[in-house]
Amino acid sequence: MAAKKEVLMEEIQKELALQNFQDLLMKVNSKCFAKCVTKPGLKLDNSEQTWNVVSDAYLRRLKKMGGA
Repeated sequence: MAAKKEVLMEEIQKELALQNFQDLLMKVNSKCFAKCVTKPGLKLDNSEQTWNVVSDAYLRRLKKMGGA
């Protein structure tokens, strides 16, 4: 019984960590986009590529964690 409870607690902690990471990703994406992409258009210019790199890195991390 105690082992089942520990497994359940670990699963809950993993889910909470994943949710926190997803929330952080949304906030970072929103703020980075607003700061890096000052004039949205059809393509990102060189100075706006930073947002794309940051976004891609976080999305890869999220996929690695199993959240996407």
